[in-house]
Amino acid sequence: MYGWKGRIALLVPARNTTMEPEFYKMAPEGITIHTARMFLKDVSASSLIQMEKEMYRATSLIKDLNPDIIVVGCTSGGFIKGKEYNSRIIEKIKKLAKTQAISTATAVIEALKLMEIKKVAVATPYIKEVNEKEKEFLENYGIQVTNIRGLGYYKPVRMYPIAPKPVSGIGLLEPYVAYRLGLDVDTRDSDGILLSCTNLRTIEIIETLENNVQKPVISSIQAAMWMALRKMGINEKIPGFGSLLEKPFSG
Repeated sequence: MYGWKGRIALLVPARNTTMEPEFYKMAPEGITIHTARMFLKDVSASSLIQMEKEMYRATSLIKDLNPDIIVVGCTSGGFIKGKEYNSRIIEKIKKLAKTQAISTATAVIEALKLMEIKKVAVATPYIKEVNEKEKEFLENYGIQVTNIRGLGYYKPVRMYPIAPKPVSGIGLLEPYVAYRLGLDVDTRDSDGILLSCTNLRTIEIIETLENNVQKPVISSIQAAMWMALRKMGINEKIPGFGSLLEKPFSG
């Protein structure tokens, strides 16, 4: 049986092309990933807020496969209206699906706490208004943002011949972009680096970045996988994707 250790139900924005492949690469044997998609017009505050109803629609469909956990795979969709909003969404999804659920935003917070990152440098592909919401969200949990820098991605793009139809420009970025942005955003006084966004390719470069900056690096997708597995009772160490995935979960 596929998923003999457990099934992860993943909810992602419709144009996300990164989170599924990265989850597949990190998943231990016996864990399967099953995905439902949510309409998201663009990566703006107003569109992210409108996506809430899509989360519940996607949950109502994917719950029938009897997942062990549901992961809301959109970091900005969790933090865009703050701490209480994020918690309320997760509680509604738990009740609807009758199973445990987490958001990527929650996973990021728990990962930062576990790695004792009290001061963080944040690299994102977002526009300024979304970055400001993320900074506010992190600081509401007592995590100081020493620096935050975004790439300004907002609307779908065309990039012939790779993308003759509109796609997320974030998903077209190569992993070295996250690596260089992580280096550039880092500050001397930060305890670690956060690479934020579930459509930004990161897992290939986390370990290299950690080795070069000599501090922990958290990415949205890595944190979501770590928390999902630990919540499912899967405590295997997964090497090659940063120090977080070799840590237990104490929550």
